[in-house]
Amino acid sequence: MPAQPEKDNEELLPEGVAVTMPELPATLRVYTAQQFKAIGDDTRLHILDIIKHTPATAKQIGERLNIPPGTIGHHLQVLEAAGLARVVARRLVHGIVAKYYTRTARLFQFDFPPEVTPRAEQTLRFLTKAREQLADSLVLDEEEVFSFCTTSFPHARLSREHAEEFGKRLSDLIYEFATQPADPEGQVYGLCTAFFLAPPYLQNPGSSSAEAEHEERNS
Repeated sequence: MPAQPEKDNEELLPEGVAVTMPELPATLRVYTAQQFKAIGDDTRLHILDIIKHTPATAKQIGERLNIPPGTIGHHLQVLEAAGLARVVARRLVHGIVAKYYTRTARLFQFDFPPEVTPRAEQTLRFLTKAREQLADSLVLDEEEVFSFCTTSFPHARLSREHAEEFGKRLSDLIYEFATQPADPEGQVYGLCTAFFLAPPYLQNPGSSSAEAEHEERNS
């Protein structure tokens, strides 16, 4: 079951005291239908990206996304109920208690339950989201954006064992990247990966596994 929303800390931060970013757990397993429903909304995915690196209120998030704070507040409640976001600080602002949220882990590890269907649609949503974020950066046409932007889409014919080994190395690198402690003076970078078995039209129906391995060794 996802973690229950934590009770708000009774102590309010005084004015002028900065909200510090807590050390988030490295990973959280996302496996319930409630959790997948919570991340099934693009706005909530944007919110999770924002509060991974800095605590933020509904008003602050709304200003970034150009969405009314009341709407953001609803999304935050959904994420909190699913155990994906939590309140880390509170402050009295103009007589209203402002809640500062972070997500509950630096990296969410997805384990799709049977009732979450279709799984392919969920997988493609992440790639679509990555494309949208990349487009939002490239449209700025700034040299710094292009200097760090690398894209490629190669293919390789591998044995099952070699593919599994490569996939493990790739997963380890992704884990290392996604669980890096946040640098207060740094900038946010994105990483998108998709390692998959190519569609049938790219396969060679006339080659056996042994022939494919022989072809790989001699290519």
